[in-house]
Amino acid sequence: MISDNKLIYNMENVRRGLPITADIFLTNYCNNRCGYCAYGRWKELQTEPRYMRAADFEKYMYKLLDLGVKGMILTGGGEPTVNPDFTQIVKTLESNGVNYGINTNFNRYCYMEPVFAKISVDAWNSESYKAVRGVDSFEAVVENVRRYRRELKQAGAKTQLVVQCVGKSWMESEEFWTFWKSEDVDKIVIRPVESTAGEYYNQPDNEKERKLIMSYLANIKDERLVLNYKFGAVRRRFPSCVANSTQIAINERGEVMYCCHKPYEIVGHVMDEDILEKKQEYFTNIAKCDVPCRLTAPNEMMLKMADVPNDWMFI
Repeated sequence: MISDNKLIYNMENVRRGLPITADIFLTNYCNNRCGYCAYGRWKELQTEPRYMRAADFEKYMYKLLDLGVKGMILTGGGEPTVNPDFTQIVKTLESNGVNYGINTNFNRYCYMEPVFAKISVDAWNSESYKAVRGVDSFEAVVENVRRYRRELKQAGAKTQLVVQCVGKSWMESEEFWTFWKSEDVDKIVIRPVESTAGEYYNQPDNEKERKLIMSYLANIKDERLVLNYKFGAVRRRFPSCVANSTQIAINERGEVMYCCHKPYEIVGHVMDEDILEKKQEYFTNIAKCDVPCRLTAPNEMMLKMADVPNDWMFI
C-alpha cells in the first residue's frame, strides 16, 4: 500500500542511500488493454514479448537483498501473473521469507501469500470493465477475488487484499465503492491519474472532478475506503528526485530503470557491481516525470530532512 509516511520506518536505508523497495517487471506484455496504461504510451517500449525466467529472478532477488532492499513488488511493465514461471517465482520468494507484494489485474487465478495483493479493477460491472480495460473479464475477476479470499482464510494467511480504481470522476468512484463495499476485501483504493508533468489535472474539467472526488469520498464512513494521498499532491513538483535512491526498478531483462515511471531510461543492469553508483549519477529530465508519483511523499520528506533549522535540537 502506497502511503506518505513509510520513510520513517526505513531511516537506515535513507541515511545510507540504499533502496528500500524493488519494483520487478516480470513481463512486458499484458492480457488487458487499459487506455490509461503508463507503459502503453511509450513507443520505446513497443517490442517483442518477453518475460523474466525463474532462474534469473532468483539471481536478481539475492542481489537486490544484498543491495539493502526490504520489500519487492511484482508488477509491470506487463501483467505479472501471465509470466510462465510465475508460480516458481512466488515459491522462491516465499521459501526465502522475502516480503513481497503484487500489483495484478487478477484475470488469471493463482494462489500466493504476499504481504499485499493489489488488484487493479477500475470497474463495477462488465460494461465498465470492458470500457476501461479493453476486455470482458469483470465476472472472472470478481470470482477470482472471492475464491482468493476463501483460500486465504482457509490457509490462515495475513495477505491484505486490495481492490483499486483510477478515479477520474466522482460518480465512477462512487459506483466502484458501492459495488466493492459488499465484497470481503481489506481496502478499496481510489487513486488519481498520473500524467507527464501533471498535464491531466491542468484540464479544468479533470481538476473539477478531482475536487469532487475528494469532497465526496471524505463523507463516506467506511474504514476500508482509501483515498490515495496523491489526490492532494497533483501540483507538487520538485527540482530533482532526491528520493530516487529509496526505490529500484528492474525490467524483465534485469535492466535497472531510472524508476518505474520511466521504463525507457535504462541506467545499467541489476548485476552490475556499481549499479547503485550508476543510478545515483544518472541524469533524468525531471520536467518529463509523472505527477503525482509514488515518490511524491518521500521527496517531500527528504527535502524537509535536508533543510535543517538552526534550532533543530529543541523538540
